[in-house]
Amino acid sequence: MSVVILRKSSSLFFLLLYVMVCNAQSRVTGVILDQDSNPIPEASIQILELQNKGTVSDFDGKFNLEIPSGSYTLQASFVGFKKYIKKIVVNNSKTTSLTIVLQEDIKELSDVIVKAKSNAQNTREKAFEVEVVQTKGLKNVSVDVNSILMTIPGVNVRQRGGLGAGFDFSLNGLSGKQVKFFIDGVPLENFGSSLSLNNFPATLVERAEVYKGVVPIYLGADALGGAVNIITNQRKNDFLDVSYDIGSFNTHRATINGQYYSKKGFAVKVSSFYNYSDNDYKIDGIEIRDELGNDTGIRRDNVRRFHDAYNSQMIRVETGFVDKKFADKLLIGITASANKNEIQHPIDPQNPFGEVFTENDVIKASVTFEKANLLKEKFKVKLYASIGQNNDKVVDTSARKYDWFGNFIERGDQNLGELEFSKTLFEFKDNTHLINAYGSYKINDWSKFNINYTKNYIKRKGEDPARIGRIPFNDPHIINKNIFGVSYDLRLFDATWNTTLFAKGYLLNSEGIIEDSFTTVEADRFTKIENTFEELGYGFASTYKFSDHVQIKGSFEKTFRIPDGYEVFGDGFLLKSNPELLPEESYNANLGVLLNTDINKLKLRFDTNVFLRESENFVAIRSEGIFSRFYNTAAARSTGVEGEIRTLYNDILFLDLNATYQNIIDRNVGENSGVDFLKNQRIANIPYLFGNARIGCNLKDIFSTNDQITFSWGSYYVHDYPLTSFVEGDPNERDIIPEQLSHNVQLGYSFKKGTYNISVQARNVTDERVYDNFEIQQPGRAFYVKLRYYLTNKN
Repeated sequence: MSVVILRKSSSLFFLLLYVMVCNAQSRVTGVILDQDSNPIPEASIQILELQNKGTVSDFDGKFNLEIPSGSYTLQASFVGFKKYIKKIVVNNSKTTSLTIVLQEDIKELSDVIVKAKSNAQNTREKAFEVEVVQTKGLKNVSVDVNSILMTIPGVNVRQRGGLGAGFDFSLNGLSGKQVKFFIDGVPLENFGSSLSLNNFPATLVERAEVYKGVVPIYLGADALGGAVNIITNQRKNDFLDVSYDIGSFNTHRATINGQYYSKKGFAVKVSSFYNYSDNDYKIDGIEIRDELGNDTGIRRDNVRRFHDAYNSQMIRVETGFVDKKFADKLLIGITASANKNEIQHPIDPQNPFGEVFTENDVIKASVTFEKANLLKEKFKVKLYASIGQNNDKVVDTSARKYDWFGNFIERGDQNLGELEFSKTLFEFKDNTHLINAYGSYKINDWSKFNINYTKNYIKRKGEDPARIGRIPFNDPHIINKNIFGVSYDLRLFDATWNTTLFAKGYLLNSEGIIEDSFTTVEADRFTKIENTFEELGYGFASTYKFSDHVQIKGSFEKTFRIPDGYEVFGDGFLLKSNPELLPEESYNANLGVLLNTDINKLKLRFDTNVFLRESENFVAIRSEGIFSRFYNTAAARSTGVEGEIRTLYNDILFLDLNATYQNIIDRNVGENSGVDFLKNQRIANIPYLFGNARIGCNLKDIFSTNDQITFSWGSYYVHDYPLTSFVEGDPNERDIIPEQLSHNVQLGYSFKKGTYNISVQARNVTDERVYDNFEIQQPGRAFYVKLRYYLTNKN
């Protein structure tokens, strides 16, 4: 039945696509911006010669007017800005497209309190429980997206090393693959490790939206615990943004970001980055072993990592047309990314590697199409499609055994690698394609119907010229998942009460080979498996504004997460495949309050959220001797509370505080083990109390007009937590990930209206021993300097 529905939805979408082309009309379109190129929602646009003919700009500052051909006077206005007046000529043969920049009215601003809301504030006030971080103040700092997201309540990121290291992203207690990541609404899961939140620089980002638990249908996500959507520059202005930073551990990072829009609607957008680091920071507590590899009992501190270098690069080019009769946006894009990551050690840091490394490269082609104001200006559609290939490679061809000081011995068996298995040049290739189609129909001024369809297809094939015997993924492994969503938006009482009702359909087809690691009979060791899954999810999100300063939110969703290629297929190395994995299921609920107020010169924002996540069929990794495999295991319940306070005094001094407490229990462990005292016990190896604070100032016009000095001090705290159990064993003998408190300091200077920027940063300034994972030490004190040049033509 689900297949039939999906096929019908696809036919409906392409029928609507045909209708939209046939009904395109001449019109006046445009976007309203402020002097910093920020969109201005709810600005008034009027045609003075036509009585009662006008409109207001939408959330993105865009507007659209249908008027007869002729010469007119267009007027745009918004509170606190000077009126904009322009003569325009409209004819039936083409669309008139305008970019209008409103200038601040200093005299009027002195008497006016209300100003245009930012994109971030508008998103926060949606019915969904969502947190938004704007990166305007962070573009000059040497940080990646993960560093930004760690300042959000409910978010914890545990990294396994320095730049480019693997990480676990946790949101309200759910982590890893349970949280989905997007760039401009495009899933990151098919991009491999070369394009990830731990290497994507903040310079390329406008804002980050973090949806907690309940995810809107337009993302097309099968997320269990929420979603992170990274928004890059969407403004239609010409600019060039170039940056370079250098720092400790021989770290170098560079970005180039630019775009060009012609008056005839032709557009070119380019974004690129390069990262490199030796990651040769020092760690403590290293075992000293004798020539036979036996532990002597001696421990040494300040041992430098010697095989942990990382480099990555990405370039994305998009070109096409905007604001044309046939499309508001039609862009064709190419994205290429690659990385090389030296592996210093496995889970146990006492066993270093000296030559093992991994490589990843991705090539992807895409098309983006958007068209609004169809069917009498009530229907809009967005379409994204891509096709690509992701290549992953593991290289382990050395028969040497290294110690932590770079010394090595040759193994007696030269067929062995450093992992004590046969040498490998294993490589697998993922052929992928993705389709995301979204349509929205405005029923009237207070209701809207939305529809979304997402298809994500992966076919994996493996090869290994160095391996003797069966090669993983020699038989192709396939995942084909389809997600269909519908929603109804309702606005009542002058938009003080907004509600979204939605439903999502999930369809999964997968096939592959499952391996029984415990049998030596070749005929019984490998079995072909085909798996099909169909399910329906549903939910709602609702918010009520008591005033402009007080808002309450509530949301609920029954949702599913379909296991990804890594979990189903494994890595062809130590992680074995399991095509029989079932999707995870969760009931997610949020209840939050948002407060905004101004007290004289003090701006105050308070946001709190209480959450519940009731999950089943958890996908968890299980050891099988020296191998491991993902299984459906635990049923977990996550409850907690998070809060955030942001203050700004006189637009100069700021203080931000947030904290999260979460209680995550395993509802099955006591029953499965037959031990009563283990029932409903908190799951170990997950932080349960953490928070951060940031204080600083922004000083303007210090040495010259339109210059700015910024200073900030940030602190991050994580309470200690056990590795294996909160209740089993002697409390004094449990393995503990210790309490952590680290500090970062940043000083920056910008001048010539932000054209030239320089910043210095000290991370972990007190040189604390920091551990995100048991015995895997994070970098100590480090310093970074960043230079950035930003040139734009806002008019």
